[in-house]
Amino acid sequence: MAVNDTSTACAHVPVKDLKHGDRVLQFFELRAKDRRRTRSGQDFLDLTLGDATGAVVAKMWADAIRRWGEDFDAGDFVKVEGRVESYRDRCQIVVEKIRRAEPSDVPDSLSLIRTGAGDPEALLTELKNMAGSLAPPQLAELVLSILGEHEESLKTYPAARMIHHAYRGGLIEHVLAVTRKVEAILMLEQEINRNLAIAGAILHDIGKILELNPTGRGRTPGGRLLGHVIQGKDLVRDTAVKMGLGDATWLPELEHILLSHHGDPQFGAPVRPLTREALLVHFIDNLDSKLKIMEEALEGADSEGFTPYNKWLEGRVFAGTPFPTEEENNGGDSGEAC
Repeated sequence: MAVNDTSTACAHVPVKDLKHGDRVLQFFELRAKDRRRTRSGQDFLDLTLGDATGAVVAKMWADAIRRWGEDFDAGDFVKVEGRVESYRDRCQIVVEKIRRAEPSDVPDSLSLIRTGAGDPEALLTELKNMAGSLAPPQLAELVLSILGEHEESLKTYPAARMIHHAYRGGLIEHVLAVTRKVEAILMLEQEINRNLAIAGAILHDIGKILELNPTGRGRTPGGRLLGHVIQGKDLVRDTAVKMGLGDATWLPELEHILLSHHGDPQFGAPVRPLTREALLVHFIDNLDSKLKIMEEALEGADSEGFTPYNKWLEGRVFAGTPFPTEEENNGGDSGEAC
């Protein structure tokens, strides 16, 4: 349903500053959209709206859906009119009116896009240092060549459209986090080939720069037809051939890590992990993704520490009980009495 929208957005209120009773008429990035039903059987949309400062849950009830439709998807910019309410100690927006917005409609689109907390240049330098330590030298040269050729994309692309690290710079954060975790496990598992495992960890998601549009809003035609797993393997193979490394004995095992890092065909892996190095990268990739999903879910925890249902984790998440600090254990003075 088309929306006849002639209203002008008010000054943008950062998500972190929204409070109960506020009225909103502004642009957001739509980060999640789920259709659900109330106990009485009425359909509603459970939305997550965000900007560069954070995210907020939004509800679009049945009457608003009937009036304005739902021609928008996760990853879109949307213009929203509504009110902020407090529910279980958390702010949420009740959507009264909404429409999909073109990037050209948004005065400052960068203010709506999340950016990773780390310095992407520093993260890339750390990856290059790890790549430079690989043996044989030809393997190090292959990985460094790929990092160098695609470094601008690596520093800016998200790791996914919506599930984890779905923000500017998310790809380099995820890749480095996976590589660090793999390195940590290698200290305990001496039988695993460090060179292959680290190379595979660094390159496992390299296909994302071909699969995703730079902002993460949708996939490229090649990404939709092939997917980043195949595209990443092809990129590594093509680069190796150009460097005269097409017959390197270690190349098929490196390609296997990329092809199997999703673990199972039902999750997009053409083959299951058949080597220790591939198995390690698969589980660490999954671990890092799940921890990030949990971290972001916990931003919306209620006063008891529980989050709403998360479909990626297939349940709610609990923040855990805080342990006393060392000062509290020692009976120290924590400050003035209330």
